[in-house]
Amino acid sequence: MEAVLLSLRLIFSFSLLCLFSKGILAQDGRDKLNSVIGRLNSLESFRATVTVNGGLTGIISYKNPYQLHVRLNDGRIISSNGKTLWFYNPDSSISGKQDLKGVSGGLGGFLSGYENVTISGKTFRLTSPNKRYTEVILVVSDNDMPRVLKMKRDDEEVTEIAFSGIATNIGLGTSLFNFQPPTSSQIVENPLNQKE
Repeated sequence: MEAVLLSLRLIFSFSLLCLFSKGILAQDGRDKLNSVIGRLNSLESFRATVTVNGGLTGIISYKNPYQLHVRLNDGRIISSNGKTLWFYNPDSSISGKQDLKGVSGGLGGFLSGYENVTISGKTFRLTSPNKRYTEVILVVSDNDMPRVLKMKRDDEEVTEIAFSGIATNIGLGTSLFNFQPPTSSQIVENPLNQKE
């Protein structure tokens, strides 16, 4: 169960990148970072292939406002309609149901609070010893779409997410974001609120 919760927390961190995005950074390299966040906020929708840590792959779909669906190649699903975030693992038949009330930040919140923000070309490096991820590297394309997101924790664990084949402003139906777990799965309420 602890491994499942840790996995869900890592995937949730990734999911927050797309939910509730608001540009809240300002100054130096942060101005350009705000521009990237603003670009993502301006999209009606997008879909991309993601690769996590060079192995696990999947498709991410996002629709404004605040709707997310990720289907990984191992069958796991992350889905949000903006009010509830679901995690489903078919191997364990466990579904995590996270209430999003009071959650804020998204990409802007995730990237805020870093003492140091530097930029070199299209690569942003954010560091802070006081954050869950002490270092975040964001590489964007020429049109400011994410290419790579690397998150390093203080225990040196690194999660890398690569984006490819990004299609923007495509028609995505609302039903994609209203996930219903299989009736046979065990539901864990608010798993991200639980202590490790």
